Amino acid sequence: MKRVLLALAIASASLVTLSSCTKEYITNYLPGVTYTTTVKPNDWVRDGNTNIYYTDLEFPELDNAYYNYGTVQVHLEFTDSKGYYNAIPATIKGIHYSYEYKVGTVSLYAEDRLGSNLNALDKDIKVKVTLTDADNGGN
Repeated sequence: MKRVLLALAIASASLVTLSSCTKEYITNYLPGVTYTTTVKPNDWVRDGNTNIYYTDLEFPELDNAYYNYGTVQVHLEFTDSKGYYNAIPATIKGIHYSYEYKVGTVSLYAEDRLGSNLNALDKDIKVKVTLTDADNGGN
């Protein structure tokens, strides 16, 4: 009788313990969104007497949430190398491309470090801007 009661007690404890375990799936889905635009040769503005050119791209999607907690990535596709994107900042054929951003605007910079290669800006450049969401880390 004691064995039967002990077996029942163990079975009941096992049943209660195992049935209270549920698998919990936590999915943090923070998607990125990509926009493309084209920078025309006449969009570039020379910064004074320097070899630096810039253009401002309006991005109303770049809001406070992306600015404060997300990331912005920029890639360029050149007319003479379609099918390939170059992540910037990078120096490509003597021109250093970089970017900065603020809410609503992404600014692209092109610096002719060789002083003689500005014809690279004479063609359309396809710009891919990716905004990636992220959680607030508590800062």
